[in-house]
Amino acid sequence: MTGNEIRRRFLDFFKERGHLIQPSAPLSIDDPTLLFTIAGMVPLKTFFLGERRPPATRLASCQVCFRTNDLEKVGQTSHHHTLFEMLGNFSLGDYFKDEACEWGWEFVTKELGLKKENLWITIFRGDDETYEIWKKIGIPPSKILKKDEEDNFWSLAEVGPCGPDTEIFFDRGQGFGCARSNCEPGCGCSRWVELWNLVFMQFNRDKVGRLSPLPSKNIDTGMGLERTASVLQGVEDDYQTDLFSSILDWLKNLLPQKIHEEKSFRIICDHLRALTFLLGEEILPSNVGKGYVVRRILRRAHRFGRRLGLEDPFLYQGVTTVVKLMEEPYPHLKKMQEQIVSVIKAEEENFRDTLSRGMRILDTLIGNLKAKGRKLIPPRDVFRLYDTYGFPMELTAEIALEEGLAIDKKATEILLSEQKKWGREDFTKKRQDMRQFIALTHLTSLKEQIGRVEFKGYETLKLETPLVGIIKKKNLAEELNQGEEGELILASTPFYPEGGGQIGDQGLIFTSNSRAEVVDTQKMNEELILHRVKMLKGKVKKREKVVAQVDKKRRKAISRAHTATHLLQAVLREILGRIVKQSGSLVDEDRFRFDFTYFSAITKDEFRRITLLLNEKIREVLPVTVEETTLDEAHQRGAIALFEPKYKERVRLVNIGEFSKEVCGGTHLSNLGEIGLVKIISESSIASGVRRIEALVGEKALKWGEEKENLLKTIATKLGTSEDGILARLQEKEERLQNQDRQLKRWQEKSINLEITKMLDGAWEIGKVKVVSGKWDNLSAEILREAAEKLKAKLKKGIVVLASVSPNKAFLVAASTQKNLSADKIIKEVCCLTGGSGGGRWDFAQGGTSQPSKVRKALEKVPSIVEKYLLLTKS
Repeated sequence: MTGNEIRRRFLDFFKERGHLIQPSAPLSIDDPTLLFTIAGMVPLKTFFLGERRPPATRLASCQVCFRTNDLEKVGQTSHHHTLFEMLGNFSLGDYFKDEACEWGWEFVTKELGLKKENLWITIFRGDDETYEIWKKIGIPPSKILKKDEEDNFWSLAEVGPCGPDTEIFFDRGQGFGCARSNCEPGCGCSRWVELWNLVFMQFNRDKVGRLSPLPSKNIDTGMGLERTASVLQGVEDDYQTDLFSSILDWLKNLLPQKIHEEKSFRIICDHLRALTFLLGEEILPSNVGKGYVVRRILRRAHRFGRRLGLEDPFLYQGVTTVVKLMEEPYPHLKKMQEQIVSVIKAEEENFRDTLSRGMRILDTLIGNLKAKGRKLIPPRDVFRLYDTYGFPMELTAEIALEEGLAIDKKATEILLSEQKKWGREDFTKKRQDMRQFIALTHLTSLKEQIGRVEFKGYETLKLETPLVGIIKKKNLAEELNQGEEGELILASTPFYPEGGGQIGDQGLIFTSNSRAEVVDTQKMNEELILHRVKMLKGKVKKREKVVAQVDKKRRKAISRAHTATHLLQAVLREILGRIVKQSGSLVDEDRFRFDFTYFSAITKDEFRRITLLLNEKIREVLPVTVEETTLDEAHQRGAIALFEPKYKERVRLVNIGEFSKEVCGGTHLSNLGEIGLVKIISESSIASGVRRIEALVGEKALKWGEEKENLLKTIATKLGTSEDGILARLQEKEERLQNQDRQLKRWQEKSINLEITKMLDGAWEIGKVKVVSGKWDNLSAEILREAAEKLKAKLKKGIVVLASVSPNKAFLVAASTQKNLSADKIIKEVCCLTGGSGGGRWDFAQGGTSQPSKVRKALEKVPSIVEKYLLLTKS
């Protein structure tokens, strides 16, 4: 029976028994206690807790799940997976233990055709009710085993719904497994297959471990499709079922030579399946949260591919096989196939160099530690591999374990946290200054006095309002005088505080007798907004009424840039695909920076199309409208929401016609025509899978174009040609310079050949070794290397050290015929005398220095350096 047929039969069986069939919910779950959907009941958790009303009291599903709690076991056993399918039937206050057990038994014995004599039952010790139900169904008491809480009491997490459970086990027979006399269901060996877990969800466990009854008694069952398929298809290994076999065949056909490495095969097949589903939901690789897990398993699979001889990126080639295998129940994978391939390939290419470099260093480190009989890789080395070479700590730990070593994870994490602490201290001084002005006691006091500052900046740029708080020199004050600086807090304000990438407003706060310049606006928390001011005239007093007025021209320029970022994201998704997601931004006056996820370099054609579409949409003068709605409603309408956990229930939805929909709290234009012009001035990669676009809009974009036009005119004048003739004139000059370079090289080669004979005649002889050294002015590195090789070829036994000196630097080379006179060691010592550095192989090495004046004396020391190494060799 195929995996597809098992899935189909299960859902049909429970549909006939009044269950509403639920589609598989996303792996990315909106639950603060979980990163992913780890069980079939996760999407139904709020129903079990009574927080939401279910669509029916009887539900059934085949849920795709993802877990990494046993990641190190994936590959080591025949049944551990990160991604798996969980068949489940659920009752929400409807039926309970009797029906769950009866239908479970009926399905496995009649629908799946498993022999009753091969089936065993486990129950929670003390659950006499379930014991009697199984006896009534016809299970011999000898095949009903009572287990403790760790075996037969199920919970989703430390906190949440839980309850006793009963399990149906399949016995493969005495010819399988550990053969111990006490071997029984739950042993963990291959004899016993846990087919189905029926959970009687009765309780909710709180943070301190207390159990309280749920609003209703519920049923939550889980049957692993992969394990069930292995039983029905008569194989001992899940990876030999039809749910994996085509992936395994693809992998074996890809190998450069026949090799049998069971663990690597399983890891690659499992992780590739998981990656296809995760990326199919646009959960993209990153260094945090869900994205970090994606990156980790991708890199793990790639590393095990290298163990099979697959040095180049290969995982992406298997996506087609996975999609073909799984597209019948999960058709969305086919639509996302091209994007999945692109992301995996880019990640593999990025990681290949990191892995090669890190493995060389780690192999040397492990070899040295083993030679010294040590079992622990020092935390500083684990940290250095991560910090300097980007080599993940988890990967170091896994490789160390394979080599019989370990890492001190806790000590390494302390080093990592210290590094992050220093990184955080590098935030901009402005942000530090603004947020360090108020001690926590003052903050509490302000909250009590003021309450919430009301932001009115969407509706107006000028208003009259009470001045409710003054901070001067980090302390609360009653007034602020002319020439002083401080922070003002208003009851309501039109000033937008920095947030969502948008910089804070500037403007004026004044009365008839005073005037304060607002140089920045910051949000202290969700309730307090601070206006950083310089008192230009008079003084302001707490509790007096003031007029707050935003700099209108500046706000307009910022809004142009902010609306342009929304437009850019929509254009990028239109041209590059839905893989594009904002990962950061800075919105300033008529300029912006936009960071986004994308895993390939943007081609010239794509860049041209992006620029054209941006300005085409501006010319269409699409309306920009803002409305308030719920986050769920925004999602249903296809809106993008960047930082979902930070949003409140009611959100602002910014629409650009039907072209863009984003949840956003920033300020915007009323139509795209007000942007005027967008000019992208740079596009680059800033991290693995993250790219950055910097652009100018409006007046700044226009001025940028004028500056470039003036620059071209100046260059044309200097070259004595028109603007159209600049390229041709530069090509002429380039050709002339190349001819001069060729002539200079020929002259230098002739000069060197004449010098070589003289240098050989004047060589030092130490023992039977000839030593040649010399220097030239402004000789190219290429010719200097050639000269060293020519001299070496003429020496039967010797070493050559040469230098090319220019006003600000010098380049040195060494060539040796003798392994005991390593060019690498000699160049290092010579360069050290010059204040520089060098290195290379035993037969050829090179180096340099920024202190050319020291070269002559260093070369004079070459004979004594050679003599020292000869004496060391003899001793």
